[in-house]
Amino acid sequence: MLARIVIENFLSFREETEFNMFAGNFKTHKSHVYDFPVNLLRSAAIYGANGAGKSNLIKAIEYLKSIVENGGIKTSINSKKFKLDKEYLSKPVFFEIELFLENKFYSYGVKIDGTIVLEEWLYETGNIKDDKLVFHRSSIAKGKTKITTAPKFIKSAKNKLLIELLEENLLKNNELLLSKDSELKFDIVTNFKGILLENIVIIHPQSKYKNLTPHISVSDEFKIFSNSLLKTFDTGVEELKIEEFDFDKYFGEDDEDIKEEILSDLEDNEGIIMYYKGCDLFITKTEDDDIVVQKLLSQHIDKDGNSVSFDLEEESDGTQRLLDFIPALSGVLNERMTFIIDEIDQSLHPALLKALISKIMNEPETKGQLVFTTHESNLLDLDIFRQDEIWFVEKDSEMKCSRLYSLSEFKPRYDLDIRRGYLKGRFGGIPFLANLEELNWSEYEQS
Repeated sequence: MLARIVIENFLSFREETEFNMFAGNFKTHKSHVYDFPVNLLRSAAIYGANGAGKSNLIKAIEYLKSIVENGGIKTSINSKKFKLDKEYLSKPVFFEIELFLENKFYSYGVKIDGTIVLEEWLYETGNIKDDKLVFHRSSIAKGKTKITTAPKFIKSAKNKLLIELLEENLLKNNELLLSKDSELKFDIVTNFKGILLENIVIIHPQSKYKNLTPHISVSDEFKIFSNSLLKTFDTGVEELKIEEFDFDKYFGEDDEDIKEEILSDLEDNEGIIMYYKGCDLFITKTEDDDIVVQKLLSQHIDKDGNSVSFDLEEESDGTQRLLDFIPALSGVLNERMTFIIDEIDQSLHPALLKALISKIMNEPETKGQLVFTTHESNLLDLDIFRQDEIWFVEKDSEMKCSRLYSLSEFKPRYDLDIRRGYLKGRFGGIPFLANLEELNWSEYEQS
């Protein structure tokens, strides 16, 4: 689970900027707080004008995940540095992310310039007197690397030799030590990497969830959850239903190349998930070695009470957006995962979105975290969120960089109309609008 992310010199974030999920000393919505060694919040709503930098915060987390997954920096990061201050073009980019796992907090950080990893570290943090070293790696003279680990990791001569080899030539200056987990065989390094890559999930406005069919196919609980959600919000969908098709009948003569690729993949896999021609498919073999294509369809009821099937792409944008959210909502409720959604309000009616978020926030047994960016002011409601769960991003008019801060810094009264105050500019994070009456469009008309 996410505790905090720190960014410096990345896109619109010039100076060191921190976003965190730490719970403040507020008495409202106590069920929104996870009682860990350091208390964490279950949600965060991030507001800001267009171009303020909301999405850049998410891009920072996504970039960090991508370099860990790729093992290092494949292309120079310099194009992503803060460009509106020449001084920062020669400074490194800095990320640090703190996660909660195995009932402890761990903080991973990295400094990058071009394709060079200047510094990298992993520490146990949280409610302890001093941070405990897991590893620290730094670049020293002539491109050499210095690696320091906790003493317990180098007790054997074999482990000492491995660290020496990594320092000499096994670890390239564009590679991450965190991604050498298979060589290091430090459990905490492997587990931290796994949590970062698998349990921090980012959903963009155009993201399409491509595992809905197999999820519903193998899990009755997930199917019931999905169908109840769609019916609750009056989407017109009576039921999501799996239909099976014969492999050779589903794929025609024009699909021979695809069929050969699928047959080859099925030799090594029990099933294949693929997104083909707008459809989410799950292809498996039966006990008799027949190949079956499973396709997810939505069922509607016509005026005569008959069930009618629709392809999912025939559904409205709002319904499709809900379908993309279903796994995230299920994950937030049932697993220690963090789902980060950019522009959660896209294609969703404000009343539906408010009802959906209120339902999640009122659920007492939630296990995960939901973080999202939005413009939807109807969610600025202290009956839904705590003060420390609401954040704003604003462009600094002088430095031209993004500034991030929590509503809790303003210490508003519990009975204050937060939405009204926000729209009046009391908390920042809204567009600066010039005097539109003075904008004379007729001057620019072409004859």
